[in-house]
Amino acid sequence: MIKAVLFDFDETLQDRTEAFEKYMDTFFSEFFPELNGDELEKRKEEMRITGNGGYVLHNGYASRDEWYEDLAKRWNWKDAPSGEELTLHYDKKFGDHNVIFPNSEKLLKELKSRGYITGVITNGPSMLQNHKMDTSGLRPYCDIVVVSGDVGVHKPDPQLFVYTAEKLGLPTGECAYVGDHPINDIQGALEAGMKAIRMNHGWFKDQDLREDVPVIEDIIDVLKYV
Repeated sequence: MIKAVLFDFDETLQDRTEAFEKYMDTFFSEFFPELNGDELEKRKEEMRITGNGGYVLHNGYASRDEWYEDLAKRWNWKDAPSGEELTLHYDKKFGDHNVIFPNSEKLLKELKSRGYITGVITNGPSMLQNHKMDTSGLRPYCDIVVVSGDVGVHKPDPQLFVYTAEKLGLPTGECAYVGDHPINDIQGALEAGMKAIRMNHGWFKDQDLREDVPVIEDIIDVLKYV
């Protein structure tokens, strides 16, 4: 019997692809205010292609320091801040541009009204992901929020899922997990013993779908499977 329904954040409760577009607008207005036209669009596309889905360098995600340093080289950005400084900009600013799916809050409220425990398990640095949660409007509807950067364990390591279940006082078999990433979310949750539900959206849409895992296109459809 499922007692807790837990979620990934990016591309599951929020449209990270659209949030990334908004972050890019802020980035270019701050660092390249004179840039426009074709050159601006070219740089946005380079940033989009290399950053939106994430490099798979370690823990399933990019070192943003390296990502920014690579972009600076591509753009011949002579007076670029360090990769570390640009990463801090990302961590502080990205959460100002959340694009929460229309049904995310509705779903969490409905799950709470039905007596489910709800929460988020998300990969990423503490500052970045906690800021996103704080500005999302969703934290009040979550009984728990686990950020991998706070724990030192990252999806798809099953221990992050086990850790969360233990914090809730539940066996993993009484938890369902909803996410978009076929490895970090779905495989990780299944290996931990949780039920998995695939949010088919974003960078990994239609990739590595499994017959044994329900697939949804709208987050509200979680209600069909719990």
